[in-house]
Amino acid sequence: MQQLIQKIFRPGFVWLAEKFGSEPEKEIVFKSLSSLYKAILKKKSYRGLMIELDENKEKFIIFSDQHKGNRNRGDDFASNEENYLAALKYYHAEGFSLINLGDAEELWKYTPEEIVSKNTAALQAEAAFHQQNKYYRTFGNHDILWKNKKDVSTWLQKDFILPLRIYEGLVLRTTINSHKQKKHLNILLTHGHQGDTMSDNNSMSTWLVAHLWAPVQRYLQININTPAKDYHLRDKHNKMMHEWSSNNTNLLLITGHTHKPVFASGKFTADPEHKIETNLLPEEMKPCYFNTGCCCYYDGDITGIEINSGQINLIKWHKENSLPKRQPLEEMSLAGLYEAINK
Repeated sequence: MQQLIQKIFRPGFVWLAEKFGSEPEKEIVFKSLSSLYKAILKKKSYRGLMIELDENKEKFIIFSDQHKGNRNRGDDFASNEENYLAALKYYHAEGFSLINLGDAEELWKYTPEEIVSKNTAALQAEAAFHQQNKYYRTFGNHDILWKNKKDVSTWLQKDFILPLRIYEGLVLRTTINSHKQKKHLNILLTHGHQGDTMSDNNSMSTWLVAHLWAPVQRYLQININTPAKDYHLRDKHNKMMHEWSSNNTNLLLITGHTHKPVFASGKFTADPEHKIETNLLPEEMKPCYFNTGCCCYYDGDITGIEINSGQINLIKWHKENSLPKRQPLEEMSLAGLYEAINK
């Protein structure tokens, strides 16, 4: 019976998904990002959090797009869990704070109950950071359910100490010594789905996505074409993110969402297996945009971004001799980036 229902109704719902979840429009993306950034700078805590970064004390690891599932064949995270757990164990022991940048749970394909019950190890590894006040989260379009505090307390109370705040964005503010002057450098972190018609800054649409569209998609087994699945949309989306960030002063932007790592606006070449952006923009453009990549590559690898001791690194965790291993891919100083974006 379910197969018959899928056959009848899937085409219509796919059409709706493509119509309302189409390519992002630059004007909408820019407006949404600007609104979020201004809200955080004005310390409107319901949307985001400002964190003062002392580069001599704080260390951050930023991961996104785990897409935790229920361990069935459609679970994109299952084969990556070993590398992810090894990475979290390493960063916890080294005193890092963990920033989870959204789409941590795949709530478009699975129910919260399924995910929570099948991912105890990963959730508790994340909760270990929270217990030390070193855990920060933003929501993405696939886990936008966490925008609702009641849903967070209902489904995540088993593993996390409440309250657990999940924001739309974060700003790390650090001080750079430039030409004997101290200047602020802001690092805006958000999932990167801003401008998505179906899930961005619309209380009615976000409720519909989380509570109606997600169950329909699970039942009909719809796999819509999003930036994370389409190379053309990925590139366009990353370029939009760069263009917005380059229009701001003293700002770096870090997102996830596209599943495609970008370091310093794609000016550097590394790890061609995961197709890190190269020559994304002309050489004179600012190296102000970064993308974490994801934690659900088909081969089990995960990528993320570290901020530590005044440096920003793109890193990969992969298997070497059957054991998880950290591999730095690219590195640059925050002071060097500050000088580059202010030329």
